Amino acid sequence: MESKVLNAVITGGKDQYGAWIEEVPAFGAGDTLEDTKRNLLEGLRLYMEECGELPDILKGNYEIKYSFDTSGYLKYISNYISFSGLNKLTGINQKQLWSYANGYREPNKKTSEKIVNAINLFGNDISQVQLRF
Repeated sequence: MESKVLNAVITGGKDQYGAWIEEVPAFGAGDTLEDTKRNLLEGLRLYMEECGELPDILKGNYEIKYSFDTSGYLKYISNYISFSGLNKLTGINQKQLWSYANGYREPNKKTSEKIVNAINLFGNDISQVQLRF
């Protein structure tokens, strides 16, 4: 039997990450991605206990596919690349990036694509580095 897919979205916020499942009303939050995913699974478990008749998507096998929205992606990546560095990569003001990462503002689609493309290009460049010892 084929597994059904639940789409979970991870978003950024001032103090924590948040997450929800698009197909059912299940939510979670946490200080780390691991905490957020664990709490989302707990939210899903509670939903399944309380909802009465399970929706078809939860009957049988299912898997959860996680993705970031732009704020979640920026919040996550800012653990490794400073907003100053992200400014240099994307050309977007540090304060604006911080506002996106912490959920105070939402970038439009064009800006989101610019951010993701710049970070992916940087990742590609980094993956090509060869060190000599």
